[in-house]
Amino acid sequence: MTATDAAPTTTATRSPRQTAGLVMLHGVTAAWIGYGAAVKAIEFNPLLLPPPILKALQWVAQNTSVDGTAFLEWSLRTIVGVETFIVIALLFSRRFARPIAIAVLSLFCVILLTAMVQAGLKDGLTAAIAGSCGCFGKAGLPASVMLGVDGLLLASAIFLAPRGRTGGLAPLGAALVVGAITVFAIPQPTVEGGASNSTPPVAPVTTTDPAGSTPPAIASAWPDAPANYEKNYFPKWDEWVGKPFRSQKLALAIERPIPSDFERGDWLVVFSRADCDHCQAFYREHFAAPRKERVLKITIPDTTGTPLAMPCEGCDTRLLYRVRAGEKGTSPNYLIQTPVVLRLKDGVVTAVCKDVDKAEDVAKVLDAPASANQAQAAPAANAKPAPATAAAWPGPPAKLNPFYVAEFGNIIGKPLADMAFARMIAGPLPADFLSGRWIVVFYREDCDHCHELLSTFFTGTLPVRTLLVAIPDADPNNLLDNPCDACAKTALVKGPNYVIGTPVVLAIQDGVVECVVENAEDVPALEACLKFPKK
Repeated sequence: MTATDAAPTTTATRSPRQTAGLVMLHGVTAAWIGYGAAVKAIEFNPLLLPPPILKALQWVAQNTSVDGTAFLEWSLRTIVGVETFIVIALLFSRRFARPIAIAVLSLFCVILLTAMVQAGLKDGLTAAIAGSCGCFGKAGLPASVMLGVDGLLLASAIFLAPRGRTGGLAPLGAALVVGAITVFAIPQPTVEGGASNSTPPVAPVTTTDPAGSTPPAIASAWPDAPANYEKNYFPKWDEWVGKPFRSQKLALAIERPIPSDFERGDWLVVFSRADCDHCQAFYREHFAAPRKERVLKITIPDTTGTPLAMPCEGCDTRLLYRVRAGEKGTSPNYLIQTPVVLRLKDGVVTAVCKDVDKAEDVAKVLDAPASANQAQAAPAANAKPAPATAAAWPGPPAKLNPFYVAEFGNIIGKPLADMAFARMIAGPLPADFLSGRWIVVFYREDCDHCHELLSTFFTGTLPVRTLLVAIPDADPNNLLDNPCDACAKTALVKGPNYVIGTPVVLAIQDGVVECVVENAEDVPALEACLKFPKK
């Protein structure tokens, strides 16, 4: 052995600080990452990945032709394999343990910070601090705690672990082999359950009377429950359109009995969770009163929060399959962001809305005509054109950007609908919104300045029609009462980040912007824009 093969830092000359750094590096950091890998392998639930990672994987699965469920499962296997490689390298590599630890822990910190920021923008500061990152499974620590631990380990690797240690590549090679074996060694999970005499999905058998007056219907009975459920269900909703609902694996996981007339006529199917406030708002808006279609409300039974009231008048309700107390095995993982609503005609999926924040997608599903035959009928040759109506609000685009900046500088004299930020108004808007004069106020429901503005100028009977547009990033624990009873109220689409200081007041005439006031404390400018008569 030459002098260069020996580590420059020996036990005799190693300081207590360096010793502590090596213990943290080779022991604590390896154990910390190894524990996370073990939990991921045991629970094998992609839903438990950190939200930024899961969203990225879901985007790939939804926008490519791969099998979504298989892609997520193999992605999880790969992540576990990579973490196993890291653990072995940290344990046995003298030369590369420190740079690997610094790189990996830095990445972990970035992911956790991203998850916390996203949670904070969506649900407030409490969610950012107390929310779980999913790194250690269902009983995982809050993301803020995980960030603290990762930050401490990162600091120890940077400042305590000795630099310049030498060694060969053999430990990395061994780590690579072990990591690769781990990817394939995780057993394929299955969930036992269902009826032993299960039958596979069958093709629809349609019947009509000679006159063609009876709508087509699937004649065969609903398939039995599968003998084994999938461990993970990840539906690619767009691929369901035009296919029988019963041909989807997720549909067969609905607990029996299915309504006897489920595959006849018009139905809406809504997937939701009992503790989902987004679902509750959707039900309140669209299902608080009976609808002309039949509705099947399907609850995903993987919630841990407080159940919320889900008004659904006249709905048939069912659960997706789960393992009940006293039964063996584990319940499936349902990789579904709720709510999701589907329209069925005679058992065939005709439309899907997987993002209810997109008003146009909701309208395609909920506002479709009750009869598909009527919807497809061509207009008569001698039909008179419909009378002209007021311009319609274009609504949000089909593809959303990550963030929108409110740039009002050049909007005066132009249609409000030309502004990308304003188009994010989710609706529904008043039918006459683009007709006559309106005041539009962009505000936050936890904003003291906004509350003061509304209390000062927008109480009682209003001389000009007013629309309040909420920015959906307010802290749910600090919402303020809205003093404007006469205002029409809506919000921007949830999801993107909105860069705007509130409140902002503008006036439009027939949809064209007359004036904008971004500083509500400039009372003369505000009064000139409002043109309210003095009280």
